[in-house]
Amino acid sequence: MSEETKSPDSTSLVTRPGIFSIGSSSVGKRTLLSRMLSLDCEDSFDSSNQVISHGWIINTKYYTADVALWMAHLHEGFSIGSLPFYNKLTALVMVFDLV
Repeated sequence: MSEETKSPDSTSLVTRPGIFSIGSSSVGKRTLLSRMLSLDCEDSFDSSNQVISHGWIINTKYYTADVALWMAHLHEGFSIGSLPFYNKLTALVMVFDLV
């Protein structure tokens, strides 16, 4: 599978089908995203209220998909329904540490 990443403005990301990754701080969400996209994610993603996004074009032999990847920290009071892209989410990735 070949992958291409791009960083369009967040308005165009809201209209794409979305993959949402959520988990507590320091469980590997940023590492997972970095490996999927083959890029270095910024270390500034430390705020528990911050949601980051990135565009991803998945291009395989059988299909091409232009999706948005969203990532957030899970914290008390978090509500997925309050996010502007909630109605476009098609996948949920929950990242957690079993140790």
